Amino acid sequence: MIKFLMIIPLALILSFMIGCQDRETIATLEEFKAKAEVEKQNKEIVRKWIEEVNKENFEQLFSELWAEDCRQYMNSNPEPIDNEQFKQMIEHFYSNFPVTTHEIHDLIAKGDMVVARFSARTTHDVESYGVPATGRELEWRAISIFQISDGKIQTRWEVADILSMYEQLGMELQMKKAKK
Repeated sequence: MIKFLMIIPLALILSFMIGCQDRETIATLEEFKAKAEVEKQNKEIVRKWIEEVNKENFEQLFSELWAEDCRQYMNSNPEPIDNEQFKQMIEHFYSNFPVTTHEIHDLIAKGDMVVARFSARTTHDVESYGVPATGRELEWRAISIFQISDGKIQTRWEVADILSMYEQLGMELQMKKAKK
């Protein structure tokens, strides 16, 4: 009888410990679910960004998807481009390549960051950067990293293979003369 009475408190303690672990596990799972939902929403913001660029819907792109103080970092330039500068750059680019489509190959999210690996295609059917229209199909690839805050793109870093686009246009890269 004494052994039985000792087993009951032991069983109660064990049940309590297991119950606490289950609550911790449930809390951890809920935390993972919430994080996964935020990452899913952030990926959708980036996917919508690509869709709006493909539609050349720049007003919606800048009014709905970009934070007002958004900063862009392009290729190897360490200085950020603000929203207005980036808007002018995009409008200039799309006036030179009016029908450009982007295709997402990968979207990877972690926390507030989303990495997009994509390609862009266009037909060179208007004069661009001083090169008469060639009718050539041009394609280049890029990787962008987006930081999302409050449902808007706060910062974007992009590295694009622009040199291959210039080569496809028939341009040649030349060395600068060294300064003496």
